[in-house]
Amino acid sequence: MHLLDVTHWSLLFALKDQETLSAAAIGLGITQSAATQRLQEAERRLGVSLTHKVGRTLVLTEAGRILAQAAAQTQPILLQAENDAIWQGKRNSKRLRVAMSQFDPPALAMNLIEMCRRELPDLSAEITRVSAEGIVAAIREKTADLALVPGKPRLPGLASRPVFSDKLVAIFSKVDFSGEAMPVRPQNFAGKTFLTYDLRPEPGWEYDSFFQRGRSFPAEAVKIESTELICRLVSQGSGASILPGLCIGLSDYADRLAAADLDCEPIRFDWHLIHAQEVPEHLLNRIAEYATQWPAAI
Repeated sequence: MHLLDVTHWSLLFALKDQETLSAAAIGLGITQSAATQRLQEAERRLGVSLTHKVGRTLVLTEAGRILAQAAAQTQPILLQAENDAIWQGKRNSKRLRVAMSQFDPPALAMNLIEMCRRELPDLSAEITRVSAEGIVAAIREKTADLALVPGKPRLPGLASRPVFSDKLVAIFSKVDFSGEAMPVRPQNFAGKTFLTYDLRPEPGWEYDSFFQRGRSFPAEAVKIESTELICRLVSQGSGASILPGLCIGLSDYADRLAAADLDCEPIRFDWHLIHAQEVPEHLLNRIAEYATQWPAAI
């Protein structure tokens, strides 16, 4: 249990830069009598002297300087925390946060924000960056309100709905790709840097179904936690990749990419909209309607 409360710390913080108790009291907006009582109470609680007088100047003792220095470090932090709490508390009830992970075509983010603003004009719609692993936690902890994720999410206790059917597609730079290579086989990635948003092998995805559980995986693989950056790098001839068709079709670099099917059973999946219970149904319905207009990569 702390012996001093915030009023004592504030006084010591003021005394650090003031030479008189009256000046410290003015800075705090209290009377000199109140400041004297606070100082005496702090000394009584601690059982040590915190100040002494040298002429008319009030000087901190060694014990007082230790506390004043700590107050100088913590008071601004506490004040900022209070301001942040007030600001966030007022904003939380008037905003809707769309979580974006590594699946981040700008067109998708812009359209989701525009729909949120149109359907909920009284709210401020925002984009918040969240790792793929952190999306569920973000919605549960109310730091995000909705997100779009590929595949069937494991979401006990969270609401979700499928909104768009998709499949994994190989992409190369148009300059480097020959249409004769369709459908794409694992050996078509030989000699190329394989760019992927996740290096973890997941059952049912390309590592398992296309690269035969890693037996034919490219020699050089680089993790890039942004499908849009992957599209940009591939368009510049800096590698090749396998991505959800949606991320290719909505990419700003779609016209510079060559997309091709994989030479295996199509790896199909649904995009799911996961959301907090408080998100209005009419907004979710509008997003689901919008999803029917999304372009496929091929």
